[in-house]
Amino acid sequence: MDPQAKRNTVSPSATKVTTFLLLLFYPLGIIVMWFWPKWKLWVKLALTVLPILLGIIYFSVIAMVVDPTLDDKLRPLNNCITDCDTDKEKDLCVRGCQEKFIEENSFLR
Repeated sequence: MDPQAKRNTVSPSATKVTTFLLLLFYPLGIIVMWFWPKWKLWVKLALTVLPILLGIIYFSVIAMVVDPTLDDKLRPLNNCITDCDTDKEKDLCVRGCQEKFIEENSFLR
């Protein structure tokens, strides 16, 4: 058997080991899947991208659920900026609103 033909074949044990790693040690399984056996590209992409997308969606939902009062926290700032619309020196007024908001909500007091 010539070396080129041997390099292109994948043993069934390689696929089994990769599947085992994907099930029990996912990050390591992904690395092995990309470098060791000859998996189809669409399978590699699906197993890599799908969990990343699900993770982004999961953490986005958690972020919205954990701090639903973000609008309440920003309301004083938004009201102050809205009041600045009638002010002649709008930029200075907005900057003052921002500084006041930062001062009131700073953790370094």
